Amino acid sequence: MNNTLPQKQFSHLVELLQSRSTHIPEIPIYTFLLDGETQEIRLTSEQLDRQARIIGAKLQQITAVGERALLLYPPGLDYIKAFFGCLYAGLIAVPVYPPDPTRLQRTLPRLQGIITDAQPRVVLTSTPVLQMAEALFSQGKEWQD
Repeated sequence: MNNTLPQKQFSHLVELLQSRSTHIPEIPIYTFLLDGETQEIRLTSEQLDRQARIIGAKLQQITAVGERALLLYPPGLDYIKAFFGCLYAGLIAVPVYPPDPTRLQRTLPRLQGIITDAQPRVVLTSTPVLQMAEALFSQGKEWQD
């Protein structure tokens, strides 16, 4: 197997990812350290390309090219997949950290401000963050505005 890419200028990240997926599919493209030091999970260019295409196709079914998508993820590979999914769908990714449950007085208004400014058409997030949001919204009307 040849572990090199063709000598070419890529016009955007999707084109680069597609080339990597075709020419060097098994090479890890992203590594995330779960514990910050040694426990890691990896994502190959082929895995990222396949998963980003799936996300991108679903996004194309529910929103239009050029719209904004809020990426509400903790650090990790899910964020990377969602970001590239947005690129495939032609959406503008708006990355933001989820609110910290121990500091909601500070982090929730920040998130609300970003949502107000960005006016995203869609929100992509993980199951744990969605469950936290549902719990917050069920607690009272002040979180639902």
